[in-house]
Amino acid sequence: MFDCSLLICNCQPPTANCQLLKVPIVVAQIRPTVQSLPDGDYRYRDSFVLDRPYREIQFRKQERYITGSDFDKRTGKSYCFRGIALHNNVINITTAIEISPPNSQKTEWKFERGNSINFDRLYPLQVGPGLELYKCLTAFLPKLQSPSVR
Repeated sequence: MFDCSLLICNCQPPTANCQLLKVPIVVAQIRPTVQSLPDGDYRYRDSFVLDRPYREIQFRKQERYITGSDFDKRTGKSYCFRGIALHNNVINITTAIEISPPNSQKTEWKFERGNSINFDRLYPLQVGPGLELYKCLTAFLPKLQSPSVR
């Protein structure tokens, strides 16, 4: 165990009879905001405990844009989202929910406005392979326009 304190002399100028004070050192853990993260893939969760329900968000940051999946193990529900990073939030969110009928070869999506996501109470995790993230990235790919034939 380390003693995280600083000894300070309690008299000016310091003399032989000077009383030493122990002052605790406060170390603040600085966590980057979502906005300040470099481009890449990330995973956040609201709990480190894996054997209980949790919320997990996987996302890809490209410049100021965030595209990802939000999965809640408590309810079993998930959705895809795309928005803009602002401080430790994702704002101006559009959600995408998969609505493909059973036995369909093509994935169809329902898009609508969503609520902003705050990362203040979420903890970063190691990024792992994420099928949900890949699926969400494809949901927001721009539709390719076929050239008109005349």
